[in-house]
Amino acid sequence: MRYYLKTITLLIVTALVMVTMNNCNKDNVEQATQNEAEQDMNTEDILFSEKMIWFDNSMKNYADNPNYKSGEQIQVDSAIWYLEAWLNAKFAYTDEKYTKTETKTDSLNITINLDELVEMDELATVKNQLIAGLITMYNQSSLSNKELILVDLKIVSINTTEAVVSLVPVFGEKSTLIVNYDPFSDTCWYYGELGGDCEHNFLGETDAAQKISEAIMANKPTYLPCPGCYYIYSDVDIIELIGNEYENLIFYIVRPDGNFTPDDICLEPDEMNFHYHGEETVIYDILEPQLNKTFMSCELEGLGDTDTYDNPRIRHDNTLYFGTMHLVDPGWEIDREHLDD
Repeated sequence: MRYYLKTITLLIVTALVMVTMNNCNKDNVEQATQNEAEQDMNTEDILFSEKMIWFDNSMKNYADNPNYKSGEQIQVDSAIWYLEAWLNAKFAYTDEKYTKTETKTDSLNITINLDELVEMDELATVKNQLIAGLITMYNQSSLSNKELILVDLKIVSINTTEAVVSLVPVFGEKSTLIVNYDPFSDTCWYYGELGGDCEHNFLGETDAAQKISEAIMANKPTYLPCPGCYYIYSDVDIIELIGNEYENLIFYIVRPDGNFTPDDICLEPDEMNFHYHGEETVIYDILEPQLNKTFMSCELEGLGDTDTYDNPRIRHDNTLYFGTMHLVDPGWEIDREHLDD
């Protein structure tokens, strides 16, 4: 009997030691991962994280107590910066793989004083309005398997009592599409206007511009230097191109007589690949270094209109999004959420 009890006791002690060791190992792995992330974070990343955590805690405090630090104020342009960065940190999943994108627009007013300062309790209310607006636009999006890619906030006008702020979210349809170096091999596509392919398939569904845009998004590089860490973005810039800014890299044809030939309006695979690589050159070799920011998303639209001299033209209108990238470690204090949570 004593031998039996000793055996049971030994088994229990052994189990407890193993559980303790497992917990220690798990803690060590988590700590090692966080330490690895912190080593990869530069001074700007750390400062950005501290700012976001301060803002997140402030908003939580005002949500719990509207009179928290009554009278505290912040410059309205700083307020917009914090709101945009926080919304991207909280709800945006920029580094997922996407194909289709969809942009929505809205605006709201922020009350300010003569010194262009906004009360922090007012800012907490604006934050809730912005989240509600994002959720509404997310639900209105026609994309499937969708996620928020980015949020852009800009002050569009300001007077002595209020600032009008534009809200521009970009949503994306998640995808596992694999893109070869030359993505297009066997189909000719109508340049735009949802003209489908040149065999009259997919009419009203897609076109050359959308296909190139989807390939650009699917092939957008993602590099995460440590397990569990990820990038968030601030200082979003929107670059709009009409198509003729960089010689012929982007699709753009003008015909003064308006007589566009089948070769003009139908892009063969080699032309599709040429303009796909042209887009990549504009994004990664020209605009990223020029802006000193990272590419986030694009939206190409094939349009038929006229130039400044009233000459008919067909082109790929470009809307490109860039932002300042910040690395955050897996253990930072702001929990990410999805708009459909």
